[in-house]
Amino acid sequence: MRAPRASRAPSAPPFVIAAALFVASAAFTIWRNSEVGVLVDIAYPLNTATRIAAGEVPYKDFPLAQAPLEFLIQAALIKLFGPQFVVQIAYAAIVGGASIVLAFVIVRRLLRDAVRAPGLLAASLCLPLVPLGVYAVYPHPFYDPDACALALAVLLSGLVALAAPTPARCALAGALLSIVPFMKQNVGGALVASMAVAIAVDAFARPGTLRAARWYAIGFGAALALIALAVQFVIGIPNYVRWTVGFALEARGVTGERLQEFVVPSLLAVVLAVLLPRLAPTARLIVASAAFLAALAFTVLSRALIFAPGFIPPVLVASVALALFRSRRERPSFALLLPVVVAGTAIGFLQSNGLSSSSFAIFPLLVIALAAVVRDVTWAVPARPGLAVATGGALAGLLLVLGSIYTLTNTRLAFVDVNAVGALSHSTFPTLAGLSARGPYLADLDEILVWTRDHVGVDEGFVFLPGEGPAFYALGRRPVLPSVYFFDVATPYTPDELARIADERGLRWVFVKDRLQLVEEPPLTGAIVRALTARATLVATVGAYRVYRRD
Repeated sequence: MRAPRASRAPSAPPFVIAAALFVASAAFTIWRNSEVGVLVDIAYPLNTATRIAAGEVPYKDFPLAQAPLEFLIQAALIKLFGPQFVVQIAYAAIVGGASIVLAFVIVRRLLRDAVRAPGLLAASLCLPLVPLGVYAVYPHPFYDPDACALALAVLLSGLVALAAPTPARCALAGALLSIVPFMKQNVGGALVASMAVAIAVDAFARPGTLRAARWYAIGFGAALALIALAVQFVIGIPNYVRWTVGFALEARGVTGERLQEFVVPSLLAVVLAVLLPRLAPTARLIVASAAFLAALAFTVLSRALIFAPGFIPPVLVASVALALFRSRRERPSFALLLPVVVAGTAIGFLQSNGLSSSSFAIFPLLVIALAAVVRDVTWAVPARPGLAVATGGALAGLLLVLGSIYTLTNTRLAFVDVNAVGALSHSTFPTLAGLSARGPYLADLDEILVWTRDHVGVDEGFVFLPGEGPAFYALGRRPVLPSVYFFDVATPYTPDELARIADERGLRWVFVKDRLQLVEEPPLTGAIVRALTARATLVATVGAYRVYRRD
């Protein structure tokens, strides 16, 4: 059953392909930023990073439900360059370009002994990541895309370290893994658990790699201990756990409902595992192919033709099933079990909000799983080496078309009025140069920022409700309240508690936004507005904002 080593066909140098993919992905991210502005999701990380840059400590001086690394990175950029949104655009473009290169290198490694032109096929499989990369669907700095970029680096470092192990290489790869939970805790936890399983199986099946696994664990443990020591010294581990685990689980929790799209593909995989051994080889191929296409059609077409995330469940399930099937017939290795790690990591992402809302940055994991399917189908059907290549190329082409439609129609961004009627507008406020959006929302934001700059003293506290817009970032001012984002998943305070804190801290100004880019007003908004303006005077109406001065 083992496929012979594929002979190589002439191909473009990998560096040239990687460079072209980087440029294409980065350019697409920059272009997306010139077309799309999601104010509420720009506001949260950048307003939070502004207060960190001003010297506040998350979890100690203010609550934060997320892991800190994304906010610390943005705070560092603010400290280095000041609040200049073009810096955030450049950051997203660079991370997006680096991510597609990491995906390409991983895919090429998976395919190099399976097909004749691994570089060209890897480029073909990665091409959909131009419109579906980590910063393509949503193009502004955020923790999901950066967590995926880190996960890709972990996967590649694991492949390299365990294929040609040295103590330093394995320890460094393990240390890199320890960072991911501090970018996004649910993703990092899933990745750590999945990597532990794959490396343990590799070490058990191939005793010669046991020493490499030990060094990997040493690197991971040492780095995690250093991070924990820093957390304890600066924040306190109980305080950190309280917010990133306790409050985060209370706000979102973990539910099987968010993985409902995986049920049908998984059931089909179980049925095939029982049925296929009883069929002739040709019948196996036909039945397995028909089942995969049926699962793909079910998940892609169950909502809309442009539901590109529908590719994820059947491809991930197929990649894991094939990897486990192959592992029963030959000695398993980390590279062979990589689909298990990819699927586990993807499930960690999807526990945030389910397939529809949480898959926007994980398409590189889908492409890696698709490459693993091509690799293992080539192994399982050695008599037809072109079958898997053609199927993989066809699926990549389909993903490119549907993914482009999915991104360009802003299907994932339907929670805001991103496709507003009217001309595209660009922010005129100096620190927000480069921020673009359709509709009146940027003009509204610019107007209130100018009014605030001219009428509110630098020592006067203010708040924007419900927190839609990077106002503190744009003005370079520290928030006075412990929350900048008034959603139940981000703030632990009741309206009455916020009013008490506002009194204690001398909150002076309340800006209430009446024309939201959000399609639905956050549930707590009305109650918080009433609590914070109960003893306030309406002094001005500035565009879409009511301005209150508290007594």
